[in-house]
Amino acid sequence: MHRSMEAWIRAVGEEKARFAALVAGIPYEKKGILFSEMFFFQLGARSAGAKRILESGRARGQSTLVLSVCFPEVPILSIEHDPNSPDVAVAAARLAGRDHVQLLFGDARRRMPELAEAGDVALIDGPKGFAGLRLAFRVLATGKVSMVFIHDVGVGTPDRAWLERIAPEAVYSDDPEFARLCHDLDGAARDDLPEANRFETTYPRPGYGFTLACLPRIPVATAWWRLAMTAIWGVIHRLAVRRLT
Repeated sequence: MHRSMEAWIRAVGEEKARFAALVAGIPYEKKGILFSEMFFFQLGARSAGAKRILESGRARGQSTLVLSVCFPEVPILSIEHDPNSPDVAVAAARLAGRDHVQLLFGDARRRMPELAEAGDVALIDGPKGFAGLRLAFRVLATGKVSMVFIHDVGVGTPDRAWLERIAPEAVYSDDPEFARLCHDLDGAARDDLPEANRFETTYPRPGYGFTLACLPRIPVATAWWRLAMTAIWGVIHRLAVRRLT
């Protein structure tokens, strides 16, 4: 187990009840990011001393709302791609009055690297797949961001397989021990999870939930190299899928 994961697991006993109390009034958003995954993010972002949080993929504002509650002292810059989505009004209403949250619009692939400042922590919940991995490495290539979290990198997906290959230092919210300790935060979401991703199905293997990956800061040259390799591998994978279909 990676040392950072060991430290976060040691902190669960002290921090989980506090997190649960903070989010107690927030209903679970169907197919949204799990509370256990947001707790995983909180542990990582606090360990990194996050000065700001950059978020890509706001949708109805579920993760943004949880972030605003858990980090009331930290500026949050949330980027949504589609300003005409019906979710925009829902997110705006849920986040009204939270002055430390900025609701931005645009292409996160361009805006997130532009916005990055020293000490930021990033959460990518769109774009998905290899596009999300490319954005993660592009943000790390700024040399400013302390950590990048990527959502929906479940066991068995091509992007998870590639991430495990190219970024061995990454840690995941579906770590079996973390899942054992924290899956009870997701009681309201249990029926929304595919059976293959439920705790009782996956434990003691990785695979619980939708899965949040954490990439720590790496040398800028390494980030650029991984970005190039991820772009190439993404093209190869896309061509292979087309050939099979």
